[in-house]
Amino acid sequence: MRVLAVSNMYPSKKSARAVFVKNQIDDIANVGIDFLRVVKTKKARIFYLTFFLKSIFYLLFSSYDVIHAHYGFHSAFFPALIKRRPLVISFHRGDALDEPRRNWLYCKSQKFVVRRSDHLIAVSDEIKQALIHDLGATEDRVSIVSCGINTSVFTPLDKIEIREKLGISQDCKMVLFVGQLIRRKGLDIVLECARRMRDVTFFIIGEGKFLKEEILKTENCVFVGKVPNDEIPQWMNAADVFFLPSRSEGTPLVFSEALSCGLPAVVSDVGGCSAVVADTDLAKYVVAPDDVETFHERLSELMENPSQRKEVGKEGRDIILNKFAGKKIAQDIKDIYLKVCKNKNI
Repeated sequence: MRVLAVSNMYPSKKSARAVFVKNQIDDIANVGIDFLRVVKTKKARIFYLTFFLKSIFYLLFSSYDVIHAHYGFHSAFFPALIKRRPLVISFHRGDALDEPRRNWLYCKSQKFVVRRSDHLIAVSDEIKQALIHDLGATEDRVSIVSCGINTSVFTPLDKIEIREKLGISQDCKMVLFVGQLIRRKGLDIVLECARRMRDVTFFIIGEGKFLKEEILKTENCVFVGKVPNDEIPQWMNAADVFFLPSRSEGTPLVFSEALSCGLPAVVSDVGGCSAVVADTDLAKYVVAPDDVETFHERLSELMENPSQRKEVGKEGRDIILNKFAGKKIAQDIKDIYLKVCKNKNI
């Protein structure tokens, strides 16, 4: 089977933007699917022209059995218009939750590609419900499939060795945040918890301007800035606890990556976060958005109990291995490809 993968966001040598799209395609290729890739690796809007032209060319003149588009109409508009084969579309967050509310054209465009699709993939139940109730999808055409984790890359490593490499003291009590410096990611909550936990150092990895000056002025905050994606596992293994108090998410990959490294995590109950740890002891560390008091309590509880951190970290690693490893997710998506082809007698 050959799949034409189309994505308006894709990593390059200089940027890890949407690296999970590439990782997912690579994982699916490893379970026996051949891919043609039409992708936009540069962020500037001017590069949409070549991306659209290449999409049209491949749609019309290449040989494939299924089209898999990522990020709604930005990638799926021409595949939905020139529909020679079954169309699968993955929605990752903003394409379902934000863009339809931006203006009437965005809303109409998303509804168009949803209507023309054969199957939709949502990375969380929140996105699935938005596709059904806001964009007109039928429930039988929507599957919840999170992005898979490369558990051999995001894996537990020797903390002492990693801290020596990164120049972090072995005595440092370390909480790690990884994400954009934007309000949606809850940087103000990170700062408030840092102010309440003066004996803990909060390391912040990411780019942006939101509250950056306040972060730099806070004595027990260390602004690391941008870090190459292949170095993130080292920082996760150096940390004691991962913290992501977001106000909105799809299913944040960085949360599952932290768990895969055996790193205890305190996160917001948004998107698919609660589903990742549903029916486990880790569910207590998924906290209502903006509940600063509970975030502080959960962080303090873990920071004060090394043995508990170890147990929570092991359970998190087991969850990812059993439910979210890249190979399992790849097989789930391959099954969707086979299903849509069978329905179309391909």
